[in-house]
Amino acid sequence: MKIKKVYIASPLYSTKEQQENCEIDEVLRRAGYNTFLPQRDGFTYVDLFKQVQNEGYAHEEARDIALGLIMHLDVYQVCEGCDATVLNLNGRISDEGAVSEGALCFRSERPLVLYKGNNPSFAMENYSPLVTGLTGFEIVGKVEGIPKKLKQLENKDESNYARTMNIARQIFKNYNPRNKNLELIATLGRKLF
Repeated sequence: MKIKKVYIASPLYSTKEQQENCEIDEVLRRAGYNTFLPQRDGFTYVDLFKQVQNEGYAHEEARDIALGLIMHLDVYQVCEGCDATVLNLNGRISDEGAVSEGALCFRSERPLVLYKGNNPSFAMENYSPLVTGLTGFEIVGKVEGIPKKLKQLENKDESNYARTMNIARQIFKNYNPRNKNLELIATLGRKLF
C-alpha cells in the first residue's frame, strides 16, 4: 500500500505539544507525505461550539453536536481519509484521544507508527502491551525516523491487526480461563514470537 497521507495523533493542549506536532508534520511533509494535523486541519471545540450555539442550539445540545462533529471528523480521517497514522506517545501519560486514534488505525488495518522521543529513560515495560502491541512492539525514538518507518510499512504484506489475530487464534482458540495451561501458552508463545 502506497502511503500518501498520514494522520498525526497527538495531544494538542499545550503550546509545547502543538510545536512538537508541527515538528512531526514538517518532517513528514519534507519526506513527501500529505498530513492531517488536527490542530491545523480540524476544528477547535470552542470555535465549533460557538458556531453551533449561533445556530440556535442550547448549551447541552451545542456541546453534544460540537463534540460529535470533532469525533466523526477524526474517526473518518484515521479510518478512511488517511493511509497511515503516527501516534505521538510523548508526555508522562499518553493522550487518551491519540491512543484511541491509534487503536482505530490498527483495527482499520492501516499502517501505524508509534513515536516516543522525549524520554531517554523510556522502557517499553512502562507502556501497556495493548498500546505497543499495535505495532508489534516497535517504537520510533527520533522524529526523523518516522518517514523511514512508514516506508518500511508500505512493503508489509500483512497488517499488524491481521498478524495479531492470526497469532491470537493459534494460541487462544481453545483457551479455558478455568484451566489455564501456562506451560502450553508459553510454548506456543515462544514458537510464534
